[in-house]
This record gives sequence, C-alpha cells and structure tokens, in this order.
Amino acid sequence: MPRSICPRIQVQLHHHAPARHHRELGAFVRYCVRRLERELGASERWVVTIVPEMRGFRSTVAVHDGDRVLQRSSNGLDGALATWDALCILEQALRESRAARTARAFAFDL
Repeated sequence: MPRSICPRIQVQLHHHAPARHHRELGAFVRYCVRRLERELGASERWVVTIVPEMRGFRSTVAVHDGDRVLQRSSNGLDGALATWDALCILEQALRESRAARTARAFAFDL
C-alpha cells in the first residue's frame, strides 16, 4: 500500500487494488474531505474503506469529530461513485451533529 499523503485522511482499499486505484481514489477522497472541511471545519480523522461487491463497490466513510464517530455507507458502480454518495449522506449527519453540539454548548453557557 502506498504511503499516506495525509495521515488524518485514510483510504483503505481491498488487497488486490492496483496502485493506480490507491492514487486516484486517494486523491478524490482528499479533495472531497477538504471541500467539506473548508465549509464545516476540520475533523480529527477520516477513514474511507472501499471494497468490491457483486454489483459494483461499497464505500464506508467514518469521521472522528470531537467525541463522536459518524459513519455512513453507500454502494455504487465504481469506488468513486460509492464514496461520493457516502460522503454526501455523511455531510448531512456531520452538519446535524455539529449543530447539536453547538446548541448544547450554547445552552450550557446560559
């Protein structure tokens, strides 16, 4: 497996995945995560696991954000589509989690 370019964003592929997939999917995942973090702020760690299935690929994305770990999965015809869909689903959950955390902190300050 190629060395990690960004240690807090991990991409895990099946053991038969060629180096090209590691490079291309790794770059795609880093782009998507950084796009999310530009708007929402950084999280401690991201782990994206992409595995082949009978009819395409399954991607599971987990984000370690403060005291919570949020995880969502999706299927797609290729690894990039499965990952994009899982990230879109996770983005909403991350927004809701952060909004709830902010509301708790605000209520605590009152």
